[in-house]
Amino acid sequence: MAFYTEERLSNWVNRINEEKIDFENAESFEVFDKMIEDFVVACLHLVRSVKNRELNKKEALKEIEEVYGVFNIEYTFNDEFKGEFFDFAKESMRIILESTKLYLQGKSSKKDFNSLLSQAIKKEKEGDLNKAFEILARMGAKVIGGEKLPEFDISDEELVLLNWLDGIDAINTVMLLSEIDISEIGEEGLDEE
Repeated sequence: MAFYTEERLSNWVNRINEEKIDFENAESFEVFDKMIEDFVVACLHLVRSVKNRELNKKEALKEIEEVYGVFNIEYTFNDEFKGEFFDFAKESMRIILESTKLYLQGKSSKKDFNSLLSQAIKKEKEGDLNKAFEILARMGAKVIGGEKLPEFDISDEELVLLNWLDGIDAINTVMLLSEIDISEIGEEGLDEE
């Protein structure tokens, strides 16, 4: 069974449909943040399962591929704005999942966060969204590896990658607040079995 199921995501969809979205009230959007944070926790638990040798890397990567399938399911919302915000949140979750995958594969980056972000912005402006996504996922892998995400000052608010950056920021936030001490997970804990 995958570490994050269709049922778990469907439960969040139901909660979103129960919420009354009010653009004057930021708290009415918290359900989306909570859904993203719940997904981060699930991904970090997967990493911890590998560290504790409850799963090997191959098994964990297979579970990640199964979760990509969960994201492809179409969901119905009782408000078009909820559907749009769900799609934004799903993009954040997609980068979190890819970051987890890269971390488990040992494909992080030695470049600093600002260099990676500049590179990703350049790729997006060149029209290469896939490359921009991959670069940001490497940033996420660095965060899962224990590096702290700095504050960024991005003037262009139209960038697609801002949704992805929100996902990386969610990893950073959960790791700072969570009792899951991922910083103790070194590469030695991720050896192939």
